[in-house]
Order: sequence, then structure tokens, then C-alpha cells
Amino acid sequence: MGITVTGKLTKTPNQFQAGESTGFGLRIGVKFYNRETKTNDWTNYEAVVFARAGRQLDFYTTALVEGSIIEISGSGCQIKTFEGNMGPMHSISVLDAKLGYISTSNESAPAPAPAKYPSPQDLKSEDIPF
Repeated sequence: MGITVTGKLTKTPNQFQAGESTGFGLRIGVKFYNRETKTNDWTNYEAVVFARAGRQLDFYTTALVEGSIIEISGSGCQIKTFEGNMGPMHSISVLDAKLGYISTSNESAPAPAPAKYPSPQDLKSEDIPF
């Protein structure tokens, strides 16, 4: 069973080297109204995505900043518990995460231009990979 979550990055992701790729440790908060306590609460999600050097890494570095709204999907999830400043904290880890939508308020990070794909009539037989 898959999972898809859209939420706000609660802090700029941790970056780490993973072979030829750079990993990004994402922490996402999703706000909801708790009917039991009659307060607004947050569900915390975490995920890791990877980028190769070049344009993908440049885009992730610029767009994945605190406050950005992102969509991640994955093959499943796992509940994690860790000790926080105010006692035990719970988080839902998205497994095999992939990024979908990314929106940032960072003025210096313009949205990438839409990809331009050739129409079928513009393709030549040598352009077809099979």
C-alpha cells in the first residue's frame, strides 16, 4: 500500500553524501484539527530523497528549504519514536520516498521551465531509442 503526503518542510533538510548522490533528510509537518483536544496539532513525517550532481542537485538545494510545500510519495510508512526536548516524539517515516510537487517562497528559486517534449510528428526514426 502506498502513501502520499503534502506538507510544509519544518526545517531545511540535512544533506549527506551517499555514493555518487546527495541525500536530503526531509521533515514535513501537516497541520490538522484535533477534535478531542479542540486544538490545532501537527503530524510529523520524515523521508529521504536523493539527487545526482548537476541540475537536479542544484534544484533540490535551492527549492528544499524551510517553509517549502512539498509532496512526497512512497511505498509505505513506518512509525518512529525518538526522545525530544519535551519527551518522546513520534514521526511517520515514508519509505522509498519520491518527490512530486515542490513550491517554495524563496524568491531566488524560480520554478523550472516546463519540459519541452517533441511532438510525434517532429521525431525522426533515429530519435526513437528502440
